[in-house]
Amino acid sequence: MHFDDPVPTPIPDLQGLPATTQRILDTVRQITRDLTEIPARVFTSRLEGLIDELVSSLVPLMAAEERVLCHRVDRALGDPMREDHREIRRLIERLSMLSEGLERRSRRATKIEQVLLTALQQMTIALDALRTHQQAALRHLSDTLPLDEQARLAATLEAAALDAREQTMLIFRPAIPPTAAHVLRNRPDLNAAYAVSLAEIERRVHGGAASKGETNHVARPPSR
Repeated sequence: MHFDDPVPTPIPDLQGLPATTQRILDTVRQITRDLTEIPARVFTSRLEGLIDELVSSLVPLMAAEERVLCHRVDRALGDPMREDHREIRRLIERLSMLSEGLERRSRRATKIEQVLLTALQQMTIALDALRTHQQAALRHLSDTLPLDEQARLAATLEAAALDAREQTMLIFRPAIPPTAAHVLRNRPDLNAAYAVSLAEIERRVHGGAASKGETNHVARPPSR
């Protein structure tokens, strides 16, 4: 992961759920339109930025929704949201693998682009479905809960999202220095991957002490 942009802040209220989903949905639609219109290197960078945004902003919120929100609404609302979450996580992994294929500039690049277009279209459908279900759940809560209870639920949801950031583990691979052939003879640990939480990566960024390296985009949120 890159985290060049400011780290997203926790959602301020319940309306932050569909707002976050809508923002990412707009990004996916724009990237889909740009797939064949911009240089491959620029597109690959933008795709990596999208995956970072999905992992850093949406994955913790989905985990918080499952922990706090889905069981507070009828199964007819909660179960579809859980299904949306599963599909989005699957597609994040799919986009990550395709992004790596584009970066390697393999001979199958054209085929990868075709598969990538399908994955982006599927992500658009999944995000649109999640936003719709989020809005339906919030309308239900707005109709059934007093304002003070809605505020407490929002605070609980925010705390759950923060906790999910601590428990969402990513695989971090230290960047190999230019003199890799020499260094690796003495420092084989530089080629070792290790797990680090999303929250820890963000703390390093905020503290200005982020280690230079690469993190894969497969987020493993806690099971609830």
